[in-house]
Amino acid sequence: MKKHLQHSSTMVLNSVKFLLLFLLTGFISSHAQSVEIYAGHKRAGIDLMWFKNFKNIENETTPFLFFSRNRASTDYQNSPTAFGSTNALSYNFKNGLGIVGVASFLNAGFTPKVGIQYNKQKENFMFFGWLVTDVKKENNIDLFGLFRYQPTINRQWKGFFQAEVFPVYSPNTQLWNLTQRFRLGTRFHTWAGGLMLDLNQTGKKEFSSTQNLGIFIRNEF
Repeated sequence: MKKHLQHSSTMVLNSVKFLLLFLLTGFISSHAQSVEIYAGHKRAGIDLMWFKNFKNIENETTPFLFFSRNRASTDYQNSPTAFGSTNALSYNFKNGLGIVGVASFLNAGFTPKVGIQYNKQKENFMFFGWLVTDVKKENNIDLFGLFRYQPTINRQWKGFFQAEVFPVYSPNTQLWNLTQRFRLGTRFHTWAGGLMLDLNQTGKKEFSSTQNLGIFIRNEF
């Protein structure tokens, strides 16, 4: 039992070291792409996202893509802050498919995940998502999809629509955790703002639901 615990601790430590290494490399090769601040009728929070391909020493884009997202939110009763950090390194083929490794840090702890990814960007439309499973004994299955559409209004203004779906299924407990996030507004240069709606459902056959309706403002760097 003691040897098993020591082995598990060593694996976690090595995973954290590897994560810190590629995060450091990612920050050198990329920049903060967007920051969003939102305030709903139940919770307020901040959302920071990095999303960029690595470049080689000749400054050419490589198939390696770095994705990092850090979210924190709290309610208005001064409850403990909910925090989540998702960091992913992927190798992407020309058709948009890729192989991805994900490191997820939540309040409950660290979870490594592996799976497949799809990334497609064309003019004003973007889709980014993956299907992964954690490599711990729970073997939870995550499906993540981020859709963004920014139709041109004129030279300075664009529409802004973003939708996220994030279902997580636990085979051991047969529980579903379903998260959806919607943003609808306008964009002026690097700034966007408008209405936001976050939804969450948890359960098996019967689901408990929460909603957070409010406003958001974001800036892309």
